[in-house]
Amino acid sequence: MGNADLKSSSSLKLWEIKGKFRLKVLFLAMTFGFLTSCQAIWRPLKSSLFAKMVGAGYVPTAKLLVFLYLIPLILIYSKLVDRLRRHQLVYLFTIFHGIGGLIFAFLLAHPSIGVANTATSPGRILGWALYFFMESFGAFLATVFWAFADSINNPKDARRHYGFFVSGSKVGGVLAAGGLYLLLSFCPLGDATLLPGTILVGSILLLCAAASIKCLMEFVPGKLLHGYEAAYQVEKARDREEEIEKPTFIGSIKSAVEGLTSIIKIPYVAGISIMVILYEAIIVMFDYQVLLIADKSSPSVGALSAYYALYYFFMHGAGLLITLFLTVPLQRIFKIEHAILVCPALSFLLIIFAYFFPTAGVLFAALVLLRALNYALNHPTREALYIPTTKAIKFKAKAWTDAFGSRVAKATGSVFNIATSTIGGNAIMAISTSISAVMIAIWLVVAKLLGIQFRAAVNTNAIIGEERSRGTASRTHVETNEGEDGGEDGDDDTRGI
Repeated sequence: MGNADLKSSSSLKLWEIKGKFRLKVLFLAMTFGFLTSCQAIWRPLKSSLFAKMVGAGYVPTAKLLVFLYLIPLILIYSKLVDRLRRHQLVYLFTIFHGIGGLIFAFLLAHPSIGVANTATSPGRILGWALYFFMESFGAFLATVFWAFADSINNPKDARRHYGFFVSGSKVGGVLAAGGLYLLLSFCPLGDATLLPGTILVGSILLLCAAASIKCLMEFVPGKLLHGYEAAYQVEKARDREEEIEKPTFIGSIKSAVEGLTSIIKIPYVAGISIMVILYEAIIVMFDYQVLLIADKSSPSVGALSAYYALYYFFMHGAGLLITLFLTVPLQRIFKIEHAILVCPALSFLLIIFAYFFPTAGVLFAALVLLRALNYALNHPTREALYIPTTKAIKFKAKAWTDAFGSRVAKATGSVFNIATSTIGGNAIMAISTSISAVMIAIWLVVAKLLGIQFRAAVNTNAIIGEERSRGTASRTHVETNEGEDGGEDGDDDTRGI
């Protein structure tokens, strides 16, 4: 074999998936694809329906109210983490929102309170309710999927396969957003028929995601679902202890807020939250400006939905290219602690470019690429940081970070948008760019420190956040001989965690 053939073979190995992992990767990629397809359909409708039913000017107010509404949902979710198995949480999420989507599809088709009523008023309760429902779906989508994925993959799995999970989501997003754009742009049916129908399609996709997880649990060997073996063994022991212990009221309260206390007490978990909050605060400043431009140029709810569908089509398309040609090879060539530095660096370059060329087209492209980089590169690298942590951190702390923390950041960004609504465009760009640059600098420092802690934990088979074995210590060492290469052997008793 010649040198050229050897180089070609070596390059192709960057995208290789070993045989025994292919079903696991396939079902997880399909699940994420179905979830993202639903999001690609529902998300444009959330913004456009709210803008045309309630009013685009009320978006900042809605974002401020949403994070208060999410607090009880996170507390309920935290209790469900203790009571349900990992895959059952995915079932509950998909079925709950699937049924909710069916209800909203019916209401939106109503001639007086639905889409057929073209009056815009803050008193349109259905518009507010739909916005909050869509926000709960978006808030918990990434939390539920990635918490499940983090619990059944070890660090080496993350480097090899997380990029492919995101590729599946991007394929689903491209097909769904592209199909929605074509449907809304060229289908002769009116908005009153089309929009409720698209909500219905999203509900069906959620049921497909649940079926995909069912296939994963049925056909993939249990030993490939252990995840980080050190954490897996500790969680098994903890489950046995909790079966013996009697639940108490105080214990129930502590369990409900365990995710929040983990963020407060453990610097590693707080650091991940800071990374999420910084990104969301940056993106909301760009997003609002694009929404105002789009609302002014779109005469109807269908036209505005089509605009957003095209936007998400470009975002998922760019994300697919980034995932295949940047994320997958980057994670396989470099370690996680190096890969997490790339997204903030590229985000800084995009923001600076948008500042010097602040046209509508450039702002649109910058927003598309900022979101594409987040979903395609930042998510799969940042999520790997959760692997050497406890179940409480993977599920509960992550829920507070993704659902609540990100909404706090969006609310903060909305306060900025409200406060600067009377300032000229050039001044707003200068202020937002300066603030964003400072945030990205902090983001880079935090990412670097988290990478160091992640590597130290993985190299010593430590479990970040485990306190039972050593009093108040935040890290426990378990002998598993895993590192980044273990976690493939063991019994098949993994469904109960």
